[in-house]
Amino acid sequence: EEQLDSFLAICTYFQGNYDSEADFARLDTHLKELEGSTEPPSPDATNRLFYFAIPPDAFLDSARSIRASAASSTGFTRLIVEKPFGHDLASAQELVDNLGKIWSEDNIFRIDHYLGKEIVQNLTLFRFGNTWLEPLFNSKYVASVRITFKENFGTEGRGGYFTNYGIIRDVIQNHLMQVLSLVAMEAPPQVQG
Repeated sequence: EEQLDSFLAICTYFQGNYDSEADFARLDTHLKELEGSTEPPSPDATNRLFYFAIPPDAFLDSARSIRASAASSTGFTRLIVEKPFGHDLASAQELVDNLGKIWSEDNIFRIDHYLGKEIVQNLTLFRFGNTWLEPLFNSKYVASVRITFKENFGTEGRGGYFTNYGIIRDVIQNHLMQVLSLVAMEAPPQVQG
């Protein structure tokens, strides 16, 4: 309870528009105030990480605004871009090219949040951490694999996202295929992390 309270005490909320350099300049001011109020006060280098859990059509505007108004002046700035990264190969390549005009590749990280879900991470441990189970996970002993995707809520504000990018592309092509790959792949030579 005490740890939660101390964590919540340092959480802040900042509202702004994706494409507004002025809003990102206000964010920069806000971050500098926070960085200056730390104990001990802000070190010589402050690093900033921007997590893009935003609509893909806002990636470029936000990346430009951060570059212009909110990048760290004393440390590194990184962008974590959550998929979908385009809606096909051509749009993904266009996004890569355009982001590359704003930020160098070593500042951009692309992720899929689904692989971070605890149950998906536990699949790896379940598969490869059980010496008695691993020898049985092959075509000789497994007749079929059924992967079910269920949510106990509706689209909950994600309707526009699913309309533009597609629930089949998001859920089946990405999430369920990732789970299938963890279930069906050969054991890696070593598991770390």
